[in-house]
Amino acid sequence: MRLAFAVAAAGAVAQIAGPLIGVVDAAPPAAFTALPLLIALALLPPVVATAFAVGGRPIVGAAVLVGSALLAPGRVLGDLQFLLDPLVVSRPEITVPTSLAPLRAGAGLWPLLIGHLLVIAAGVLAANRAGAPYGTPYAAELDDEVRQRSAPLGLVAGIAAAFGLQLSPFTSGNAFLLAEGLIDSPWLLRFALLVAGAGVVAAALVGAGSRPSVARGVSLGAALGVLAITAPQIAAALWVPLLDAAPGPYVALVCAAGLAVSVWVTTRAHGKADPLRVAGALGLLAGLAGIAAATTTVIAVNGVAQETYSNRLFLPAGILVAALSIPLLFRASAAPVRPAFAAALAAIPLAGMSTLDAMVTATAVDATVGTGAAVWFTGAAGVLAAAAAVTALVAGSAERGEPEERPLDLVLVAPLAVAGLLAVGAFGLPVVKAKGLVPPGIWTEFRLASLGLLLAVLTIVVAVALTPVSRPHRAGALLLGCAGLVGVRVLEYPLTAARAAGSVPGPGLWLALACAGALVVAGLMVLSRR
Repeated sequence: MRLAFAVAAAGAVAQIAGPLIGVVDAAPPAAFTALPLLIALALLPPVVATAFAVGGRPIVGAAVLVGSALLAPGRVLGDLQFLLDPLVVSRPEITVPTSLAPLRAGAGLWPLLIGHLLVIAAGVLAANRAGAPYGTPYAAELDDEVRQRSAPLGLVAGIAAAFGLQLSPFTSGNAFLLAEGLIDSPWLLRFALLVAGAGVVAAALVGAGSRPSVARGVSLGAALGVLAITAPQIAAALWVPLLDAAPGPYVALVCAAGLAVSVWVTTRAHGKADPLRVAGALGLLAGLAGIAAATTTVIAVNGVAQETYSNRLFLPAGILVAALSIPLLFRASAAPVRPAFAAALAAIPLAGMSTLDAMVTATAVDATVGTGAAVWFTGAAGVLAAAAAVTALVAGSAERGEPEERPLDLVLVAPLAVAGLLAVGAFGLPVVKAKGLVPPGIWTEFRLASLGLLLAVLTIVVAVALTPVSRPHRAGALLLGCAGLVGVRVLEYPLTAARAAGSVPGPGLWLALACAGALVVAGLMVLSRR
């Protein structure tokens, strides 16, 4: 075990040494100052693993090294492409070619490859659990645990993360910087993507059938491995001119985080875990990150912050999610509030996609436009909200237990149908109308912000569809949470109407007000029928 941690630390040092020495010989510089990011990504797995070991959870620490090692073979194959032809490697954190002149690998490639191999060796050493002396924390943790049941949600998250890794890392307007996914990549990079995806799926399979500590550590280590691959891609899309964000890295990262969260909240290591408290903590952090995104800079021109309206919706969204997160931290109020909390979480991507849409549009127009801290808070809020949603759904599944036969409540069908139809119009039609203003929509002008609108509509439609056959006290809370989500949409008009001269309320505002009222009435009707 000690040797495994030492080898992992040596691997991190070697991965840092590679870019310092130079992966490509006499190459053009990197597109941005990526060395601090690369150092942090290399150090994270051994530091996290050591922290668990020092904290008395050595099996979790060892499993973190195993999970990180599962992604290393794909990274080895990807970096070997520098040896064949550096021109076709889309790694702006290393170098950005400025011509078609041939490039060759530098001396730093060998420490980088050795670092990956040391990470694999550390994983192999950490996976060997034989010979733990009796009385050590390692043996005690191993003896106290039993194998867990399968976690289907983790398997789905792992497969989705693997799919995200196969997509393009970003979109490129630079002819010398390719942005190719699985289909268009050279053969070696194609195998690298497939092997990396297989590593994530393997981590999900381990999480579905191993001891709790092993499952938790492997899923966390795999998430750190996915972070090491996707973080430079996301940073390049945000900071490098002529590059724009693509969904692949975000899908991979969010789903890998979902894999880790689902495994952690569905396992039982020492004592009974409380997923509702975990969901409450994640939701509170998501709400605070949303409030921070609403009060910080989205874009700046030559370093000067610009006034924006797209992130203002984060203020009511963050307050709503944070307010509903607090009851989840207390056992007496957690279960009744959980459905409302789960529905309200859709307000975070509703505001977040609007913010990212404005950022992507502005940075694509002019190279002097840069991003501010609000973009980072937006990403953090989205990841935390996704993790909170997964945790809340897992908690709800565990709470339901055995399925029950419930008769269809026909009295509720009419008001619920009205609420669902009004929701489609509330999010599909503009809230603000003005001459020359073209807001995003669902049927027309489908943009990045439209994804948030679509998710909100789906949340409400699913909620009203499930209400007649759900437990009344949970269904009522779910509808009231949906009413809060629609309320965030209503507040878009007073918060953003000043973005266009002569703005007036659009049909979406009146439909949103009617939808919120219908949801409140339906929710109270459901609660009154307890």
